[in-house]
Amino acid sequence: MSPTRTYSIAELADEFDVTPRAIRFYEDVGLLEPARAGRNRVYAQRDRTRLKLTLRGKRLGLTLQEIKQLVDM
Repeated sequence: MSPTRTYSIAELADEFDVTPRAIRFYEDVGLLEPARAGRNRVYAQRDRTRLKLTLRGKRLGLTLQEIKQLVDM
């Protein structure tokens, strides 16, 4: 069994060209739910996918509430 890939907030911010503050905002809204390793946020593949879908929804002009409803399906 291979270990599950995890991401730091900086890795996700660099990959998706957003600020770490934007990722923390999406976390506050309830779109992302990272685990904690001490004081650090640890994002799983699920969080990465949810961030990707959130950013796609924003490009399409959806509100965060609409995006949350779609992603939670």
